[in-house]
Formats: sequence, C-alpha cells, structure tokens
Amino acid sequence: MRRGFLVSEKNGQELRRAPVVASVVVGRTEDCDLVVEDHAISRHHVVVTARKDKFYWKDLDSRNGTFVNGARMIEGELKVGDRMEVGETVLRIKIEEVPDEAGAEETAALPSAGPRKADELLHGVYTVMNAVATVYDPCALVDRILEATVKAIRAQRGAVFLAGEADDALLPCPVYNQVHVIENGTLDRADTCDIRISGTVARRVLREGESVLFNNTEEDGELNVAESIMTLQLRSIICVPLRAKNGILGILYIDTDQARHQYTEQDMLLTTAVGNSAGLALENATMHQQLLDKQRIEQEIAHAWTIQEGFLIKEWPDTDPRFEVYGETHPAKTVGGDFYDFVQPDPDHVGVLIGDVSGKGVPAALSMAQLLAAFRLYARDMASPTEVIKALNDDFVRRTRHGTFCTLCYLYLDLTTGNVLCANAGHHPTVHIRPEDASCLGDASGPPVGILPEGPWEDTSWKVQPGDSLLLYTDGIVEARNGAKLSDAQNESESPEEFGDEALCRAAQRLGQKPACGLIYGVQQEVEEFCSPFPPHDDCTMIALRYFGGEARNPS
Repeated sequence: MRRGFLVSEKNGQELRRAPVVASVVVGRTEDCDLVVEDHAISRHHVVVTARKDKFYWKDLDSRNGTFVNGARMIEGELKVGDRMEVGETVLRIKIEEVPDEAGAEETAALPSAGPRKADELLHGVYTVMNAVATVYDPCALVDRILEATVKAIRAQRGAVFLAGEADDALLPCPVYNQVHVIENGTLDRADTCDIRISGTVARRVLREGESVLFNNTEEDGELNVAESIMTLQLRSIICVPLRAKNGILGILYIDTDQARHQYTEQDMLLTTAVGNSAGLALENATMHQQLLDKQRIEQEIAHAWTIQEGFLIKEWPDTDPRFEVYGETHPAKTVGGDFYDFVQPDPDHVGVLIGDVSGKGVPAALSMAQLLAAFRLYARDMASPTEVIKALNDDFVRRTRHGTFCTLCYLYLDLTTGNVLCANAGHHPTVHIRPEDASCLGDASGPPVGILPEGPWEDTSWKVQPGDSLLLYTDGIVEARNGAKLSDAQNESESPEEFGDEALCRAAQRLGQKPACGLIYGVQQEVEEFCSPFPPHDDCTMIALRYFGGEARNPS
C-alpha cells in the first residue's frame, strides 16, 4: 500500500520522517510528532494533515513563519515536490510503498502496540500530571489536556465540555462562553451550537460516570442506531468523565469520521487516566482562581476604605465654645457607602451631613467621594438644606450610572438662635437629645437622591436649647441584629430582633450629657453588646452635634 511521509532535510540529507495518516505536528519539543532540532523554529511550528489522499498544512502562529516554495504563507495544500522551509530545515512530502499487512487498513492511523505504546501511555499521563502541578489557569489547563490526549492517541478531534446542573447538560468554558476544541492538531474555541458531537455518548458518560469507546464495527445497539452518530458519520468515539473529588466536572470527548481511524482499548485507558487527572487538575485550578478572586476583592475593599477615609474628616473644630461635633464610622466586612461631613460656611452657622450610597466596594467609595466634593461646594453658598439636596440630586442623576442612589440627611444650625433646618432624602430621622428625653425629628420628605430628576424635598425646622445634642446615624445602627437570638431566629425562620429606633433613643438619652465623642462611643458600645457574640453585619456610622449656645462648655 502507498503511504505519505513527512520528511525533514538539512543540507540535502534526510534527518527524520513521520507517517502522515491523520496529522503530524512539527516543532522542536519532544511532544511533537516530528521533532526538529532547530532553534529558529517554534515549539509547535506547523501541522500537516492528510485528507483523502491530499495533504494540507497550517502554521501554528510560529515566531519566524513558514515558507512554501520561497513564499511565506499561513496555510495551504502541500504537494509532492513542494519545498516547505521552517527555520533552516526543509520539509517534503514523500509517497512510498509500505507492506500491506492484515488489518493495516483499519489501524493505519494508530501507533503500534507493545513497548512503544506503553511508553506513550505513560508519557501522556505524565504530561497531564505535570500540567496539574504547573498550570493554575483553567482555560490554559484545558488546552494542555486536549493537546496531551490528542497527541498521545493520534486523535482527529477532541473537545472538553463542563457538566451543568441537569444530568445531561453540557456547558462551555465559563470564561469565554465557548468550547475548547482541537482538530487536526489545531487548538480553537467555538460556540456550543457549532460543535456537533454524539449527544447519546455524552449523556451516557454523564449519566453513568463510565468511559465509553465506540467503533462502528461493534455491536452496540444503542450507539449504532444513535441519530447523532449516523448523521455525523462518526467512525470511532472515546468519551470519558472528568472526575474530581466532588463529582464529575464534565467530559473529555474524542471522535473521528475517518474510516481507517479506529480507537483502541489502550487509547480509552489513556484517555480515562487523563480524565481522572484532568478532573482533579481543573478542580485545583478553579479553587486557585477562586482564591485569587477573593484576594482581589479584599484588595478592592482595602482600596475603597482608603478612598473613603481620605474624604472623611479627621480633625474636628474645637475653638468655638458654642458647639462641639464628632463623627465616626465602623465598617463591616465589606466597605459600604456610609459617610458624614461637617461644614461651617460662616462663623454663626454650621452644617452636618450623613449619607449612605447604594452598593459596596470601590464604586460606592468613588460615588461617595464625588458627592462629598459637590456637597462642600454647594453648602458654602446655600443656606437652605433643601436647595443643597436638590443640587446634589441634579449632579447625581446626571453623573452616576443607572441604579445608583444615596440617602442623605443634612442639618443646618444657627449658633446664635439654636434654630435647626433639616432636609432628609430617604434617610433615617435625627435624634434630638434633651436632658429629659430623646425623640426623632426630621423625617424624610422625599426619596433618596439619584432616583428622580426632581424631588419633593422640604426643609423641616425646630429649635435646640443649650445642652441639647443632635445625633445622625445610618441604618447599620438601628438594623443591628441581636446576636444572642440570631441563631434561634434563623432556626425558626423568623426575622432576627433588631436594635431599633426606640433602643437608640433610650441609649442616646442616657448618654446625651456626655461630649459628642462620648455619646457616639457609648451608642456604638451598646450596639456591639446587642450584636455579641457577632459583630454588626453592616457599617455603623454616626455624627453628633452638641449645642452650648452662649454658655461655657462643660469639659466633663
């Protein structure tokens, strides 16, 4: 019988040759079918494929390119007599007569059995195990798995599918939303709808968790009559599960439509070994990727807190005897959008602001920074809190992405009279603390900023007396959960007990005669005791303003 060989030459002398039955990969690494010891060529330089007595070649994105008959090309047909140059090496196709042994027609594309086959089995498994130890990118790992398997068993085509939640669901790679495939030695990615495989074989492997070998000469009733196999005219199929500790992650699928290409039991054993190793490798790579994602999130949180901290006030005014002010925020595990601010537009007026931007992490911190910058500009020239809220809303609607909003409460205090103006945009009311009681004033008169182009916000007014305090807070304070009853509430499917407005008013009234910082420290301590043994689940932010009027400040 006549057979084509790909021959490498240098200075007119033949160096090596490889039979071209299915495909031959040429390169300088030992896993290639035809190894060329030439530093000018790439690790995997070019692939030559046999199709119906013709030979086709394709450059594998080599560094220095491939030349055929003196012209640099990417792919094409390679005819007898053509001169292909890779580096300083010449490749030619030669057709020669070889012995027509019994059964050669059916097994021509397969490597011979015996010691060489055993070596290739061990080499294939070793290659994948090496990938387990060196590759932590799931996509790159799948490519390595396909290359190792196809190389070891001389496969025509292979693909890796991931298992879905349903028993027979096959999913693409989640990174690219495409399937990793290799055909005739060339790696590629394709849409799921463009990869036609035997669904009957794939479902059997996913359902039973066993490897399947099909040859069209075998008497397998279910597979011989399978519509997918007949439609695709498949001659041989290997499909094995990708096993991991926690189940089957997917399948490694190999097939061919060439009549002379029949996979063997040894091919299935190797592919099964690869599948077992590959499943563990993919599981490890996925866990490694999840760890990296967690680290990136933690870095983002740290960066968000740095941004947020940079805009919050650290040095509070202490030279005016008519008032004192202090604010503090205690972030939960994830940095949210809580913030506060203080302004004194003129010697006789001060303003305190508190707010909460929707979302978490860097986006919330950046929105907060943008809003605070605008607030300090508007509060300098506008005496009405409602005017400030409306101006901030205009900016927020125009500049922020869809869906982002912010609750705000802004108090404006006249230090000479004790008159308070308050505008509240979807935020909690203010706690007015007097020696005899504490009550909530200044309910929201409109929605959070960023929701509507225009809002119905209005100023609410009341008066504070010397010795009174005003406490502004975010929802992390009143929605703090009772840690002692939290587990019981979860077991009984009940809503957990929250700290609430009434408890906050009672705590504020008990602590109202303390300095502003002492008031905040005391309330925070009671909230943490209420949540014990767990920390508060949300950011806890407060700002307190104590009014003295014309009286001297009590240092206690």
